[in-house]
Amino acid sequence: MDSMKPLLMALDAWNADEMEAAFRSYFVRDEIKLVMLDGRDVGWFQVSQTDTDMCIDQLYLLQEVRGQGIGAALVKSIISEAAEQDKDVCLSFVHGNPAHTLYHRLGFRQISEDDTKIHMRYQNEQAS
Repeated sequence: MDSMKPLLMALDAWNADEMEAAFRSYFVRDEIKLVMLDGRDVGWFQVSQTDTDMCIDQLYLLQEVRGQGIGAALVKSIISEAAEQDKDVCLSFVHGNPAHTLYHRLGFRQISEDDTKIHMRYQNEQAS
């Protein structure tokens, strides 16, 4: 939650009480997996599913391991898993998040945006 604070503060969208309540209701333990590199935790991600979509709800990597292809590999893996289930992949992220470039490069297209977030979708051929 603290990693999002600077971005949300810059957007004048930080409300500590709302963030804590959202945090407690949003994170589902069974949907969260740790990312490990060389035997140590370097991040985590959360993927939820609907009948038609796999949604990357959270993806966080420590600053020191960003830019090494780990995030791209994780997202590609989720895209492959979604394709096997005939599902698209959706995600949302806060304006200003540099991962926007990665998502676009991997084939995600922006479907909408609001005051704080950009919403994207990767459409698998079979899921259409």
